[in-house]
Amino acid sequence: MLKLFAGTVLAVLTGCGAVADNSNPTAQHSKVIMTNTTPAVLVLTNAASTKQLEVAIANLLNVDPISISDTAFTRSSTLAIERAPHKDTRGQLIMGRSREMPIVVQLVIYAGSCSIKRQHSNEITPLPDLNCKAE
Repeated sequence: MLKLFAGTVLAVLTGCGAVADNSNPTAQHSKVIMTNTTPAVLVLTNAASTKQLEVAIANLLNVDPISISDTAFTRSSTLAIERAPHKDTRGQLIMGRSREMPIVVQLVIYAGSCSIKRQHSNEITPLPDLNCKAE
């Protein structure tokens, strides 16, 4: 029982030491940690706004470039992002089904302007060139 308790304490202390320092948001590609937001939808979309969203979401999630629909965030403030499945030359899935949960991002209004937020983490990337309204 003592070994289990010591292992749990060690895991908790190790986990606490691994928490990122968010005191300097500019060091994180303009990510900000905030919670006072309002869900939003885009007022106007075009190729430039879609590209800006793709770049901002990829930076927020620390992934390679992503592709989203031209109508993303026009009817809903949330968008689920899934990894593209690995396929062989015939188009068949290589590794079967993916059991990885999609990552959900949300378009929000924060401090009077549009921002993209990763749900469940409250990381926000400002999108000052987009025009959005409360959902």
